Amino acid sequence: MRHDANGFWQVWTANPDLSASHQITSGAYDSGWPVWSPDGTRLVFNSTRDDTQGSGSISDIFVMNADGSGVTKLTHSLGWSQEPAWSPTAEWIGFQSDMGSYPDLQGVYVIHPDGTGLRRVTSLPVGTQHSYYHGGPRFSPDGRSLEYLVIQLGTDTPSGTVGELSALYVVGVDGSNPHRITPWALKAGDADWSPDGKHIVFEANPPRLRYASTLMVVDSDGRHLHALTHDAGITGAGPSQQVEESFDPVWSPDGTRIMFSHFVTTTDGFQSGLQLISPNGNGQRWVSEIRDSEHQADWATDTQDDDSDDNE
Repeated sequence: MRHDANGFWQVWTANPDLSASHQITSGAYDSGWPVWSPDGTRLVFNSTRDDTQGSGSISDIFVMNADGSGVTKLTHSLGWSQEPAWSPTAEWIGFQSDMGSYPDLQGVYVIHPDGTGLRRVTSLPVGTQHSYYHGGPRFSPDGRSLEYLVIQLGTDTPSGTVGELSALYVVGVDGSNPHRITPWALKAGDADWSPDGKHIVFEANPPRLRYASTLMVVDSDGRHLHALTHDAGITGAGPSQQVEESFDPVWSPDGTRIMFSHFVTTTDGFQSGLQLISPNGNGQRWVSEIRDSEHQADWATDTQDDDSDDNE
């Protein structure tokens, strides 16, 4: 997702080096969080295009062809539905929603790509609903589990949100055995499974980075947690303040690379765009000289990068 000329988020496609960039959604509304279908022929995304009253409380899940044609709405403009993901067999699409009734109906849901079979997978903890939120579901490669975020909401202050915590959980697609796999203090964010299902890469917001994020990897059972990138976070103050952070990671289909969004301030201003890194932490580099604050990248299964220097 990248902004258009009018400042709205839109879905774009491109080659792995960001050449042949092409905008495939348009309109005076935000469309984003795109994810490719397993066969690379369709995309699922969320959009506020049906929030016709401008309420700020309507977002829906849509599917479309790879060229942006054939847009089909799956949800029914009941509250805020977003962050969709395909199952490995393309039988299901997972997403988070409040179905227009937070906190009672907020959680992770699955639905068939034709809009049938809507089913709830997770619910907020009983007795604490007004301080919790579930988001960011992603299917395991075997299709049996979903990882998702559990967020304990904080308090907004002029200097940022105070007291918010979040962690990655894993749950069976049938809703069974939800369990936490990362510490609350890391404030986990967007995540993605490795193609072999053994690891999960995620953005973390540890206190030392002062509201900035970095990337970490954990085994799917919660063991062997370790840093992937080594971002400085927010350092200094006032005119001398510097920022370096990484976020929105996604594993390549062949498992050899991780793509993510990166932001860093420089003496000339700032740079923001997509970077690549090997799963062992080597070879971190910008994807392209074209940098335009790209977010929520995803890999189609038929894309190959001709460069080999990042396959370490």
